[in-house]
Amino acid sequence: MKKLISILVVLGGLISSPAGAQNLTYDLSGGIGTYNGNTYTEIDVGLNWYLTNYLNWRNSIFTQFGSSIDNVYGLDTAAIFGTSFYNEGGKFGVEGFAGPGLRFANEDASGYFGKAGLIFAIGGLRIGGGAQVTKYYETRRDKFGFKMPDEEVQYFIILSGGGNL
Repeated sequence: MKKLISILVVLGGLISSPAGAQNLTYDLSGGIGTYNGNTYTEIDVGLNWYLTNYLNWRNSIFTQFGSSIDNVYGLDTAAIFGTSFYNEGGKFGVEGFAGPGLRFANEDASGYFGKAGLIFAIGGLRIGGGAQVTKYYETRRDKFGFKMPDEEVQYFIILSGGGNL
């Protein structure tokens, strides 16, 4: 079975809230992926609520579209657990994160997922990456009636300067 693989670029503060940061942050991501030789695009706008310094409740609205798939839109919600290690001035460090989530979407595209990643902080710039594995509750079909994979893996790249509300 082929798995859906995509590359997402995330802009904004995705996972952790370094010391002194606000409780709410936002992020914007987008990417392209393929399944069975067909290409799709995903755009995602997220809101991160840091309940503690190690727990982020992330909610994001998203849309997926492509020439061979019906437009899919919905909400991803996840509990992202993380930890970070920064130098005394907070300019250099590393962050790790992982957590489960749910995807609520139209077009039989609802499911559950897990994501994890690693971010390196250098001054105000944060660079990292990770992966998200999504398992769908129902069999999905493209516009032509062909079965789409029941599971997808998304690899993402994080480029962040941060944004706070």
